[in-house]
Amino acid sequence: MAEKSDAFAAMVERLGRFIGLVGAVAFPGVAYQWGWPGALAFAFGAVAAYFNMRWLAGALLRPTAPATGLLVIRFGLVGGAAYVILETFGISPLFILAGLLTASLAVVLEVLFQLFYART
Repeated sequence: MAEKSDAFAAMVERLGRFIGLVGAVAFPGVAYQWGWPGALAFAFGAVAAYFNMRWLAGALLRPTAPATGLLVIRFGLVGGAAYVILETFGISPLFILAGLLTASLAVVLEVLFQLFYART
């Protein structure tokens, strides 16, 4: 059982690095194409994707009743922060959505990593 937990923890670490990598690679392009407000909204989405992945992984490793409640509260907090940013700066919500989708691309990179590197 410890082997599976260690493998899961290693995968979570790689996913975090992949989210950071995708966000860091895409950020200059977003800033160049759409300006700093869009790039900052993209960065907010990427950071939210990272913390959401970490919190979800923590809840899966140590499932408790409060962790379940925090899942619901977390989505409310991220949604509230996104709403405040969008209303304050008048930014398109697509930038935050694009930042949140960095987690999806990180999962694709993890699948490729597992296919080509981590064959066991």
